[in-house]
Amino acid sequence: MVAAVLLAVILVGCAGDERPGTATGGRPVEIHVRWEIDDAFPASITIHEPPADQELYEVRTYGAGEPAVVGAEIPGGVLHTDYSEPRRFVARLENHADEAVRFWVAPHLPMPHVSEQGLMMFCLCTGEVYEVPAGGTWTRVMEFGVTRRAELEGPIALTHVIVRGEMVMPTPVALGGQP
Repeated sequence: MVAAVLLAVILVGCAGDERPGTATGGRPVEIHVRWEIDDAFPASITIHEPPADQELYEVRTYGAGEPAVVGAEIPGGVLHTDYSEPRRFVARLENHADEAVRFWVAPHLPMPHVSEQGLMMFCLCTGEVYEVPAGGTWTRVMEFGVTRRAELEGPIALTHVIVRGEMVMPTPVALGGQP
């Protein structure tokens, strides 16, 4: 009897706080989605819950005064999910300029860097140039997640730099080629 109780105590103690029914025993992942916007681009960006009718990678633009179709804002830009369970959201960029603005997004920078090997990202840093109307809003459905391979102890911060203007590809000469 004492041996059975001792075995039960050991098994419960080793089980940790895992929740059944999740792919990794319920180990939560916290992803901080951060944005850097050049001072020359008067814009603000937030992330929101996605509406059910919007597909991954879907981009929508809205004119000045037209309400963007997005769900509730995600507080602090922090996504909560479990390992191998990607989290879908909508990036919402509001253009505060009196003119339409074209922009592109530099590749993301994860911190800690080791988290890159475990990221699952359906992103917006794809080399595409986007446009948002004067005083309008632009949205894109995205999805981030972390696979079990990452094995991180703390949160991940993903920073994207939003650059106003056209994306200029390097020429062969700039890459050391012949003119």
